Order: sequence, then structure tokens, then C-alpha cells
Amino acid sequence: MSSMPEGTDSPTPAAGARSVATLARDLADVLVEFSIVLHKRAMYPLGHPHLQDSTTRFVERLESLLAACDSLAIGVARHQLIVASTATDPRNALLSDLARRLHRHRIATLRFERGVSAQEIDELLAGLTADPKGDQGPFGLQPDAGAGWSRLRLQPPELGRLFLQDDDGAESQPETPAGALWLGLAQLALSSDGEAREASDDPLLVARAIDTQPEQVAYDRVVLDYLGQMADEMSGRQGAMEPRVRERVSRLVTSLKPETLRRVLEAGTDHAERRRFALSASEVLAADAVIEVVEAAASTTGQTISHQLLRLLHKFAQHAERGPERGRAEAESTLRRNVAQLISDWSLEDPNPTAYTAVLEGMVRSAPSGPADPDERLECEPDTILQLALELECTGPRVEAALDALLAERRTAAVVGLLRKAPGARNETAAALWRQLATPTRLRTELMAPQPDFLMIEGLVGQLGPAATEPLLDLLERAATTTIRGKALRLLAGLGPSVAVGAAARLKDAPWYVQRNLLLLLRMLRVWPAGFSAVSFARHPEPRLRREAYKLLLEFPAHRTSAILHGLQDDNAEIVTLVLRAAVDDCPYDALRALERFTDDWRRPAELRALAVRALARSSGPQAVSRLVQLTGARRALFGWRLDAASPVAVAAIAALARHWSAHPQVTGLLKAARAHSDPQLRLAARIRSA
Repeated sequence: MSSMPEGTDSPTPAAGARSVATLARDLADVLVEFSIVLHKRAMYPLGHPHLQDSTTRFVERLESLLAACDSLAIGVARHQLIVASTATDPRNALLSDLARRLHRHRIATLRFERGVSAQEIDELLAGLTADPKGDQGPFGLQPDAGAGWSRLRLQPPELGRLFLQDDDGAESQPETPAGALWLGLAQLALSSDGEAREASDDPLLVARAIDTQPEQVAYDRVVLDYLGQMADEMSGRQGAMEPRVRERVSRLVTSLKPETLRRVLEAGTDHAERRRFALSASEVLAADAVIEVVEAAASTTGQTISHQLLRLLHKFAQHAERGPERGRAEAESTLRRNVAQLISDWSLEDPNPTAYTAVLEGMVRSAPSGPADPDERLECEPDTILQLALELECTGPRVEAALDALLAERRTAAVVGLLRKAPGARNETAAALWRQLATPTRLRTELMAPQPDFLMIEGLVGQLGPAATEPLLDLLERAATTTIRGKALRLLAGLGPSVAVGAAARLKDAPWYVQRNLLLLLRMLRVWPAGFSAVSFARHPEPRLRREAYKLLLEFPAHRTSAILHGLQDDNAEIVTLVLRAAVDDCPYDALRALERFTDDWRRPAELRALAVRALARSSGPQAVSRLVQLTGARRALFGWRLDAASPVAVAAIAALARHWSAHPQVTGLLKAARAHSDPQLRLAARIRSA
């Protein structure tokens, strides 16, 4: 198997290093993992799980690549690597940083051969993470570097190569670990060593460099590692806090775009790593940077922070940074303590349970105390007070005053909205506020509005229950539009059967159009109040009221027979049609004789008599056959049956015979004649299939 092209022993940028070809994905992956493992070697002690994981990934990717070729040769330029005659993009931060690290250690060519051992790789990594300005000097120039390796070779540059000259006058290694980490992050973010040295003191330039990087999980993971290490160092767990680095990191965090900060946090291996960084940051960063980290951490870990809580956190941060001198320390302490408490319990999608409430209570109780000057007083909006009270489940004069203020401003809808969204299945604060808000008097007031807010009214009605009956019945009586009338009926019907008594009590003295609405309500409720009778309304001169009364009567089996008997005698065609259609669906036995008489009444319209035929056929049984045969108008002749011209009644009778009694001896000949008739209506009716 052929080896991968190695390039020259001491490649230069001019010697094919600026090829426009794109580096193969497997090669790029190996180089990226190489850069990551070097970063982690500089940050974590030997044996740390993060270091072990990154080393394992690098070895696995390298072995996978070498399985397909004999060797991998990497040429080193100042800001680029040359692999297979292709130079890496100097704008790629991770690969550019890897090139600089190798360059500082005076390595011109690095060659991995198939079968390279883990021990050889580990020794290489250890040499590259040592300080090139230390006593041993650059790793590539050490006499015994790689002396015992058989599958891994490195070559130092020729001393005459200008592009490999040392950076004379370079800034010495910072004295503190946090300072060293800051310089490492700045060098990673910025495009060259010179720029890193010149701009490493400016967090804004470092933030802009990170913002402009293309989205790369590996790069973001390294940035997060640097930030986490600095936070740990400054928190005192691994070193003394350095105010200058604290200020730089805080400015960096607040200068990053929100989407960049979220992207960096998302690069963490799991929620636990993100929470660890957020906790460390809450201890050491400036107050405004703490808020940025909390919001980003909440977003990336799938947690929920209410808008009201965020506003409160921002106000504490403002007090800590720019508030009165005597209250800054207390505000900052309160902010850090409660943010840490909130983050430490982020284990559920919705943090409203115990820890979330405890944070709010702690912030309220720990707010800077003592008399405040009028100019320093922080006024809180009434809806904010109400929201916090619901989340804390607490009441008091301030909460009641906030409720009164909202009601005085005619913002009942806002209050109802807050109460309906109150957290907790049994929120005692919400229940107490509902009792103050939901009264029949307030419901009447809202119903009297020119344009009632029925979404808000529905909330009041839901709390009042049957106590909302009378106000809603008043609305039903005065409703001027079908829309308002329909909404009133829906709300009343939702209250249940208890409404029926009040509705029936209003029927006697109400105008006919109100009586019609009340009868409609009783039909929606499907309740027949004790002592109530709809017969008088079925005899009213107004046909619209009579029609509603018949609909109600037909709904109840006990009154169905009476409704059909009286409805067939009504002089209003719509009411008769209503009654006949109901009889088609279900006709009591006691009403069959009335149907037969109706079919014989030639004064009635033929279409209505046809409906009566359908009702008679469905309910009478076999004894109706003779009656239906008569209604067809058929007569026996010498050679069979003879039918007259079609009429609605005849067509209905033939269709009923074909559907229910097609095999009856008295019917078969009649249907045969109907199928051969010249009238298409009769032929079609006779062909109807049996039920």
C-alpha cells in the first residue's frame, strides 16, 4: 500500500503550500483532534477523564487513517500545516493554533507511520505541551527528542529558514495560571501570534474573533474548556483569584453575541459540564456577565426561567454594578447566592418546584434593606408583583394593593390571564385572589361593557359556577346580537343543570323572543324542570316561539307523542315539517293513527304527505302494507298491476314498499310493474334495495 505524500522535509509556504484543494475530511478530523488533545494537555492534569477521552479519540482517528495508508506526514509552516501537498486554511482557528504550537517547538515535519504506539504518541504530546522557553527548550531541538521512537519521527527546521525564526521579544509566560489560560484563549481566538500579543489585553477583540469563527463544535469545546478552567482558577478551587483576569473574562462574556455564547455552551459534552461552568461563573464573574451566562445556560440545558424572574435578576445586577454604594455588596451577594442555588437544582424541564420558589423567596427576603432615598426607590409594576406572588404562593397588603391597582385600571383581563396561568395545581394564592376577583357584581360590570371580553368573562364564570347564572341570564335577555346571545347560551349551558330552574322561572313574564332563547337553553341543558310545561308556548301566536317549543317537546320521550299529535295540526308548514321529520326518526305508536289521517288529508301539501308516508312505513310494521299499496294509486288489471302517473305520495309509498317489504306477495307484482313504468321516478323508487 502506498504511503501518503509527505512533502518536503522542511516545507515552506511557497512550495505548494497554498494549494486550493480542500483537505480530505479524515485528514482534517485527525488534525482537529490533534489540536484539541494538545489544548487539553495544557489544561488538565494527567489522568483527568477529559484528557483521557480526548487522547483516545485522537489515537482512534489516527489508527483509522493509517489503516488506509502507510504513513501520515505533516509539514509545519508558521500558521499552516501542509498535508499531501495541501495547506490548511490559516483562518481555521484550531488548525492554525496547532501549527503555531508545533512551530514554537521548532518542528518542521512530523511523520506518523502505521503501527505507531500509544506510548510514542503520549511522549510526543508531553513534549509539545511543555514550555518551549523552559530549561529544556523547544521539543524539536532537544537532542534526545524521539530517540526511542520507531514509528514516529520529527524533524527540526533548517536554521536558515526565516519563517521558522523565534519570536524575539515575545512576552514572557504570565505568572498566574489564570493569566496563562487567558493568553492561551486569546492566542486561540486571534489570527496570529503578533496579533494575540498585541490584542490579548482587549477582551472585546477576543470576543469579536470568537464571534466571527465559523461554527465548529471542536473549536467551541476548546473555548469552553478555557473559560471553565479560568473560572475554576479564579473561584479559589485551584488557585488564587486574579482581579485583572476576572475583569477580562467578564468583559469577554458580556461582549460575545448571545448566540455565540449559547453555541459555546452547547459544545459541552453534557448538561453537567454546562452547569459546572455556570456555577463557577456565578461565583467569580461580574454581575452582568453572570446574567448572560445564566440565560445562555438555561437555553442550552432546556430549562425554563420566567420573564419576571429574569427581570428581577437584571435589577439585582444593576444594583450590584451601578446602584447606591451602600447596597452594592448586598445586592451582589444576593444575586450570586440565588443564581447558584437556581443552577444547582436544574434537573427538571420546569424548575417551578421547590428550588425555583426558594430562589424567589430568598431574593425577596434578602433584598437590600433599610430606608431608601426617593430617587433610589425601585417601583415595581402591579402585574409583576402579582406574578411573583403567584410563583411564591404568598399574599399580603402589597399583593392586594397590586390587584386593586389593576382592577382600577380596568385591567381585569390581565389579572384573569395571570391567575389562569398560575403554577401549581393547588395554588392557594391564586385561589385567594380568585375569591376577591370573581364576584357576581364584577361579572355584571364586565358583562355591561360595550364589547365584553368573553375570554376573561369565561374565567370569571368558571370560578363563580352557579353564582354566575343570574348575571348571564340578564345578558341573555338584553343581548342585541346573535353573537353575544350565542356566547351567553354557551356559558350558561356550561354551568350545568342547575341553570334550568332559574331559566324556567323567567319564562312566564319574558317577551316572546326571550322565551325562545330560554327554551333553547333548556334544550341545550336537556333538563325538564319540575312543574314546567311547554304546551302553552307550543300554542303561542308567534310561530318562531312555537317552533322552539316543539323542538324542546320532541327532545323528551315523555312529551314526544303530544308534540307529534299537536304539531301535525299546526298551520305553519315549517313546524309540520319539523314534526314529520322527527316522526320519521322515531314515531310513538300512539301517533300512528294521526299519521294515517294526515296521509289521507288531500288539503295538505303532497311533499308533507310524502314525509308522513315515510314515517308510517318505518313505524307501523307489516300491517301498513295494505295502506301503502293504496297510497301508490295502483289498481289490479287483467294482466297485472296498473299504476297512474307519479306523485310525491305514490313515489314515497313505492320506495317504502321496495325498502321494507319487497318480498311480500302483495308487493312483488306491484314493484315489477313500477320497474317497467314509463315514469323514471317510479322506476327509481321501485329499485331501492331492501333494508
